[in-house]
Amino acid sequence: MELQQTEGIQAIQPASKFLFKHKECYFPTNTATAEYIDSLENFEIRDDDVFLVTYPKSGTVWTQNILSLIYHEDHRNETEKVTLIDRVPWLEYKMEHMDYNRRPSPRLFSTHMPYYLVPRELRNRRGKVVYIARNPKDVLVSYFHFSKVLVRMEQEHDFGKFMERFLAGKVVPGSWLDHVEGWYTHRDDFNILFLTFEDIKRVR
Repeated sequence: MELQQTEGIQAIQPASKFLFKHKECYFPTNTATAEYIDSLENFEIRDDDVFLVTYPKSGTVWTQNILSLIYHEDHRNETEKVTLIDRVPWLEYKMEHMDYNRRPSPRLFSTHMPYYLVPRELRNRRGKVVYIARNPKDVLVSYFHFSKVLVRMEQEHDFGKFMERFLAGKVVPGSWLDHVEGWYTHRDDFNILFLTFEDIKRVR
C-alpha cells in the first residue's frame, strides 16, 4: 500500500496489484476491466431479472442463497449441485464461460456496484433490485477478517490500518456511506426493495 502526503494528512492509496479505480469505484484487477464495466451500460434487462445489490460483507451470500431457493423452488432440477456463483453470477465479473443472453428467465444477478454504474435499463425501473444494507461497524469487522483469507485481496493484518483504508473508501467498491446513500437517494429510479441484514436476521 502506498501512502501519499496531502495537506499534512496521509492519503491512503490501494495497492494497484489488487485494485483499479474506474469512475470513482474500485474493482478487483483479476475479475473486471474498465472496458467491460462500461459495456454494462447497455446490458439488456428483462422484466423479471432480479439484481441483488450489496456493499461487501452485508449478507450477500446469505441472500444469494435465499433468492436461489425462492426462484428455484427449493432446488428443483438439482440446482443445489450448481455452484452459487453460477446460480447468482456477479454482473461486474467477466465470466467467460457464461452467456447471460442464453440464461433462462428469471435470471438472478449480484453486484457491489454503485447505482450509477449498473445498466441503464435497470436505472429506468426495468427488472427488480433487492438492496441489503448492514451496520457499517459489522461490515468493517467482517471485511477485515475476509481480507486476511482471500488471496485476491491485499492482506492486511493490522485492524487499525484496514479501518483507515475502509473509512477512506479505498476498498472494493469504495465508501460504504456513498454506496448506501447513493442507492437510497436514487431509489425512485429503480424497482427496488430495501432490506437490512439485521431485519433479515431478526425474522430468520
